[in-house]
Amino acid sequence: MAHSNFVQSLERGMVIIDLVARSGSGLTLAELADALGVKRPTAFNLTRTLVSRRYLEKTSRPVRFTLGPGVLEAAEAWRHREVARQFEGLVRKISAAIPKATVVLAEPLGGEVVAVHLMDQNRPGVVQHSSSRRLAPYIHASTLCLHAFWPNADESAYEARHPFHEYGAGVWGTETNFRAFLDKTRKLGYVSWEAPNGRFLVGVPVFSGEGALLAAVGASVSTEQPRTDREKRAIVTLIREGVAGLQASAQAGLVSADTERNASAND
Repeated sequence: MAHSNFVQSLERGMVIIDLVARSGSGLTLAELADALGVKRPTAFNLTRTLVSRRYLEKTSRPVRFTLGPGVLEAAEAWRHREVARQFEGLVRKISAAIPKATVVLAEPLGGEVVAVHLMDQNRPGVVQHSSSRRLAPYIHASTLCLHAFWPNADESAYEARHPFHEYGAGVWGTETNFRAFLDKTRKLGYVSWEAPNGRFLVGVPVFSGEGALLAAVGASVSTEQPRTDREKRAIVTLIREGVAGLQASAQAGLVSADTERNASAND
């Protein structure tokens, strides 16, 4: 048989998720058992497992099963990975356009900010990939960008993990100075900062189609040779337009894929 190597319980669980997703208002245990062709105790054990993993939610009066947050979180994680994949090309483009720049696509992971894609002058032409390269707080363009645009709860959690007096005071002096910088960044919509280490930093946030902050594209540009205001504006424009263009195309691609799947399901 073609499906002889399939894990039956796993396949049934996936069918349940698909049935519930298409139902709109959810399904009862009896409806799920009938659709699967199994007895109610079997359907009960399957739904109980899915509820425990947050892929289903169980309502009461009447008892029905609807999609849980686990499904939405998995879908958002997939969208996040797809965006990160597409942004590798932008990292290459920015690095090629700005000599002696370090360019990063960074995202929050496990309470830290991680450089997912990185290019620098030490390895020209090579995109370095990592899930463990942590960026220091309060100094990197992408870290500052995430800090500015995080929801309050995420910002507070990050600051609790990296207290300002330990990690930021040496760079910013006072927390008032740092807060003023974050306020300015939010108004601008991006990071633009002459860092004390002789670098010009630019950071642009990456948002999902639903408005969730996914990542940040950051560039640290050498100022050994002074750059004019016009040159700095050109760098900002390059990165902002690149991010905006990729966000639009990525979202269009995801919407198109969703439309194609829905059309196929309705055939």
